[in-house]
Amino acid sequence: MPARAPFPGAGFFHKGQRSPVIAAMGKRLVAEGCGKYRTGSGPEWTAVDQQSYAAWQHKLGFKGAEANGIPGRTSWERLGVPKPAATAPGARVTSPVPGHGVTTPYRKTGPHWSLGYHTGADYAAPQGRPCVAVRGGSLVRHGFDTSFGNYLVLRAGGFDYWYCHLSEKTVRTGTVKAGQKIGEVGSTGNATGPHLHFEKRRAGGGFGSDVPPNW
Repeated sequence: MPARAPFPGAGFFHKGQRSPVIAAMGKRLVAEGCGKYRTGSGPEWTAVDQQSYAAWQHKLGFKGAEANGIPGRTSWERLGVPKPAATAPGARVTSPVPGHGVTTPYRKTGPHWSLGYHTGADYAAPQGRPCVAVRGGSLVRHGFDTSFGNYLVLRAGGFDYWYCHLSEKTVRTGTVKAGQKIGEVGSTGNATGPHLHFEKRRAGGGFGSDVPPNW
């Protein structure tokens, strides 16, 4: 039996998220007769993926909020999504914190943030969990900030990916491959608990120049 992809958390499934896990999920939904795709499933989460997953939840007998098309642990494990092949250099990875999904989404509003909204996506995970490069590129900056704590900046494809609140920076400079460990989850700086604040800006952009943190 092929290895199965672990449940990445309900927060992982949001507009713009790209992952080979999503494509593998779509293929399983089609195999179960629940696919609503016209041309086949792809790696980016879309409304059609949500409609297809809702059909799977209904097939399992779920109703109401339990059949909203957002994967939950029980339905995910019963679907049996195969684990994608190991990430090749230059390929995209599932999450900057493997095995963990988004817990506080990008652009969530509230008084907790100086700009009135969340400038990145948070991945809550136990202290010390690995953080990996989401794309192949170069580490162009690292340091400590009172808000972001220990941080690293990965530059790839004309964008800067900020890794913040790290407990450890295992690589600080040089070229890295997609999937390579570059740090560990922590709670340094202005953080209420261990998590990775993952932010995307155009290369060289300052605070407030954030864009949706896709890769």
